[in-house]
Amino acid sequence: MKITWSEQARRDLRAIRDFIARDSEHYAQVQVERLISRVERTAAMPTTGHPVHEFIDSGLREIHEGAYRIIYGTQTGEFQVVTIIHMRQRMPPSRLL
Repeated sequence: MKITWSEQARRDLRAIRDFIARDSEHYAQVQVERLISRVERTAAMPTTGHPVHEFIDSGLREIHEGAYRIIYGTQTGEFQVVTIIHMRQRMPPSRLL
């Protein structure tokens, strides 16, 4: 399945990396690699995630990696990463645009 990253998801990944890198470049890179690896594994079995509880009827699903929620959707042959947020954050609808 082809994996695509929304602009929001790309910004999220950079922000996560930059935030962690303030303390440790090494752990920032490790976390980014874990998130990307989790996306790649899930793209092979996209139904393993569960529906996003804030938007139950949207068709979006989520998986977790560490303290992060990876929100994604699927369409014919495509796995799209929509956004990545910290578990403690509420997800505003604007993150899905």
